[in-house]
Amino acid sequence: MSLLACFGLRRRTVYDRPRLLDYLAASPLALIATILYRLFLYLRGSPLHPPRGQIPVRVVCISDTHDRSVHVPTGDVLVHAGDLSTNGTASDIQAQLDWIRTLPHAVKIVVAGNHDRFFDPESRIPEDVSANSRLDLDGLTYLEDELSVQEINVLIYIPSASSGPFESFAELTSRLDEPMTSFQYPPTTSPWFSRVPPQTDVLVTHTPPKHHLDLGLGCPGLLREIWRVRPRLHVFGHVHSAYGSEPVYFDEMQAAYERLLSRPSGPLSDLIPSRRWLDFLQFIFQGVRTVLWKWLMAGPGSNRGGLLVNAAQAFETTNMVKSRAIVVDI
Repeated sequence: MSLLACFGLRRRTVYDRPRLLDYLAASPLALIATILYRLFLYLRGSPLHPPRGQIPVRVVCISDTHDRSVHVPTGDVLVHAGDLSTNGTASDIQAQLDWIRTLPHAVKIVVAGNHDRFFDPESRIPEDVSANSRLDLDGLTYLEDELSVQEINVLIYIPSASSGPFESFAELTSRLDEPMTSFQYPPTTSPWFSRVPPQTDVLVTHTPPKHHLDLGLGCPGLLREIWRVRPRLHVFGHVHSAYGSEPVYFDEMQAAYERLLSRPSGPLSDLIPSRRWLDFLQFIFQGVRTVLWKWLMAGPGSNRGGLLVNAAQAFETTNMVKSRAIVVDI
């Protein structure tokens, strides 16, 4: 650990929220673009507007509870995006399932995370295997590469294309041999390609997409897939320190922003004219254009986008859990 990290000036691990020096050391240009991106999104307003004349469906989003129970607001659909437990034993997971079953939501959706080892037959602990342990999922909808169609006021399509988190290459190769990682896949594969049904309303995964609420640790293949499908709501977790929600429009501004972040960067290379600067200028142009169009031409309530939600209840890299469910009306 560096001296700067000891004094809180740099983050300790890649799973901690970056400090200002971390952003500057990585790319001042990307820092400016990220600030402007959030500003443009704020000026565009809410991306979701439930259909007129219909009662909206209230989706309550949580993830990464790690054996803890939290306060959960009432709603129509409860989504738990994985990491119910820390050690992933059948008994630990069952305790979380029993707690979720007591909640009043009409539909309860659960997917597995990298800590939920029992859901992955290749990662189960020997004690669960020898005891032939089973889970009681009565009253819950567990999704793993499946689609659930629920009728609550309107039909909503909720798939889970895959439950496994993506790690950066260096961390993936070092963690594949660890006992508490499940549903892993190498970065050279494309497990998401054409996996999500095109009619998807709510997508639930454990991993985040690249460049969005992920601290740079998300999956680029998943990002390409949500560009193809464009769900109204995408719920995930895994990266605790990236908790929050973010509008998404799948337009030229977002594409330029993602291209900028995906290119090699550094504080010195940012000073040299390159494709990154072209991406940055295009991003600024498209951002200003979309904001002006929104307020001068389209008007309030005209947005037709989606929402990304990192619903991690665990606080950063500690074992503390906060009650901070995110509620979305669609």
